[in-house]
Amino acid sequence: MPTIPSSGSELLRRAARRRLSLLIPGAITLSMWQVCEALVPVAIGIVVDRAIIPLSWPMLIVSIIGVGLLFTVLSLGYRFGARFCNAAREHEAHALRVEITHAALTSANLPADRASGEVLSIASADADTAAMSFQQAGRGIASVLGMLTAAVFLLVADPVTGLVVLVAVPIGLIIVALPSRSVSAKAGAQLEAVARAGRSASDLMHGLRVIKAMGGEPWAVRRYRTTSDEAATAGIATGERTGRLAGLGALVMSIVLAAVLIVAGLRLIEGQMSVGALIGILGMTAFLTEPMRALADIVGQFAQSHGAASRISTLLHDIDTADTTATADTPSATDLTDRATPPNVTLDDSGLSVGNWDTGADRCVDFTTAFGGLTCIVTEQADPAANLLDALGGHARSTGPDRMIVSPHTVDLFEGTIRSNITMIVGTTDHPVTDDVLTASGTDELLGLVDGGLDHRIQELGGNLSGGQRQRVALARALDADPAVLVLHEPTTAVDAVTEARIADGVTRLRRSTEATATLILTSSPAFLAAADTVVFVPATGPVLIGSHHELLAAADGTAEAYRQAVTR
Repeated sequence: MPTIPSSGSELLRRAARRRLSLLIPGAITLSMWQVCEALVPVAIGIVVDRAIIPLSWPMLIVSIIGVGLLFTVLSLGYRFGARFCNAAREHEAHALRVEITHAALTSANLPADRASGEVLSIASADADTAAMSFQQAGRGIASVLGMLTAAVFLLVADPVTGLVVLVAVPIGLIIVALPSRSVSAKAGAQLEAVARAGRSASDLMHGLRVIKAMGGEPWAVRRYRTTSDEAATAGIATGERTGRLAGLGALVMSIVLAAVLIVAGLRLIEGQMSVGALIGILGMTAFLTEPMRALADIVGQFAQSHGAASRISTLLHDIDTADTTATADTPSATDLTDRATPPNVTLDDSGLSVGNWDTGADRCVDFTTAFGGLTCIVTEQADPAANLLDALGGHARSTGPDRMIVSPHTVDLFEGTIRSNITMIVGTTDHPVTDDVLTASGTDELLGLVDGGLDHRIQELGGNLSGGQRQRVALARALDADPAVLVLHEPTTAVDAVTEARIADGVTRLRRSTEATATLILTSSPAFLAAADTVVFVPATGPVLIGSHHELLAAADGTAEAYRQAVTR
């Protein structure tokens, strides 16, 4: 990953460095366009002096060809210059989005005040706004070169007029640039307010079912309206400040142009320039309005890009700081011996074997789940289960989903249909989902409660389903994948006891229907434990028990009593 920039300015400089291959040709070709535009009035003045006033047909033909070539270069320069700068903008915006998303998704210590809505806002709107600096840079360089071309022509055509331009234009640009810092601050405040509104909307959508159940819609509306109004107020303030800057730029540049026209007019009255030179000077003066106004606009736009870049830099720095702090605060390996030693996981023709599973208190456990079998794991403490799940998940990633899948307790559903969330295939309505999978997961009952059956629309994060319904869809997804080894972590904690018993029976029947599959479930559900071939019970202290559910219930020692308490609901 790229080095994290320390500020918005550093981020923009880094962006320019890594897009030089596009920015340089873009600036060159846009400069050709702007210089050619500056030369148009010069060319017209030459045509008047050399072809029209002398009534020379040969010079007229040459002039027409020359003007045609000038406009050809002008057109192609803008076309390819805009293409290069737009490519740089899109590539950099994509790179920033990937960088922000990677930092947010891979960080185990995302700052608590950075909600998903805010991160999404920064990764989308701010990334696009920051990348707009490439268009501003290309156009700004071209505008400056165009103005220099105009100044050189004016100096050659009439030194006094050219001197006025060379003195007045820099002064005008300095005046326009002075308020840019306040525009950047206003733009940053606007983006912050938009991010807060996004964070509020995301938070409300996550809790929409609870809000509706408790009659909290008016409160939710008032809460979001407040944050939305703040974002609107901040946007108006930014627009007002940007408009004032644009107005100031137009006023200053109008004064400069008026001064140029007055000086040129006086020089003409004194007879110190030709008609062609006058046409060229008037045309050049009219041309100057475009790059001057463009530079005035670019100052305000760059201020907004700088504000967005500062927010991106701050977010990346906050995430990096949180990760660094968490790493520094992490206890040593000696202090985390129980969790730090991963078990050995082996998947071969006989089944899934776990060896040297360190469960704490100087206890190591070995067990095997044979193909065609079902093993349940019960732990009184979370650390041994987390250690085992980490090892199983790592092995599953290395073997592939056909061989092994670990289905986590946390349910992730996506916007789409029930069918697409089960099959993980978007955009099709005819992909089959077997009745055995629907029945085993309890999803068949859900289909009887919703419109459209498998094609019922699911909102983002499954917001229109209950916790138990989400668990059933997630379980159906795992069963539909039909891996050789399936690992489930507490798959039925949000369903009632009757439904849980039905699901346990269905999962057991489905997974045992072939001898080529093995199933491992981390659960304290009596229904699953009763169906298991082997139960591994890891108490907080004392020996680890391995046997059938009925054998562990019938045991007479203290550990067996702990097991009975652990599986009693």
